[in-house]
Amino acid sequence: MREMNEKGSSVNPIKRLAPTFCFAAAAIIITQQLFNMWLGLERGSESSASPLHSVVYLLAFVGFGFLLLALGGLYEHQSRSLGRLGVFGFLIAFLGTLLAAGDWWFESFAVPQIAQLAPQIMKDAPSGSLLAGGVATFLTFGIGWVVFAVATLRAGVFPRHISILLIVGGALGVNGGTPLFQIPLAIAIGWMGYLMLRTARGSYAGAAGVA
Repeated sequence: MREMNEKGSSVNPIKRLAPTFCFAAAAIIITQQLFNMWLGLERGSESSASPLHSVVYLLAFVGFGFLLLALGGLYEHQSRSLGRLGVFGFLIAFLGTLLAAGDWWFESFAVPQIAQLAPQIMKDAPSGSLLAGGVATFLTFGIGWVVFAVATLRAGVFPRHISILLIVGGALGVNGGTPLFQIPLAIAIGWMGYLMLRTARGSYAGAAGVA
């Protein structure tokens, strides 16, 4: 359902909660990336079978869940200005983020058990359909976010430098399976959440003043 603001017009709850989604996604993704780098978790090592591996990648899974919600909020916030390129970028970025979240689910719940039952498999480099799936996942993720970011830059709703950071974050997202490569995107998302929150507070304050 839509809620009513001070002027009596409807407010989409996704748009209202968008800053929260952006903050949560940014905070969780950055935390997970730093933990992953600090702990040096690597597939094929003994750490793959440890509970710590599950916890770290569960953080990634939750972070990407909020990233999906943040993407919806960002689209809603500037939907009137994004045009067809924005719709296309949103759909591809949504698909890529969903696929990447599935990868983090696999890392969190399946990899530790595989590492315990068949450790030799974990030592082999990914190949065949597994390699193709991983490449397709992060290519879709990166390309989708780049296209959405370019549409955001053209829309002009957010400052130019933030949109450019979002483009850089999307491009680096092609290597999203490697620690730290997700941080630029997360920073851009959190920054946009802050700007949306500030805009919303200004709108509500203005509406209260008129009332």
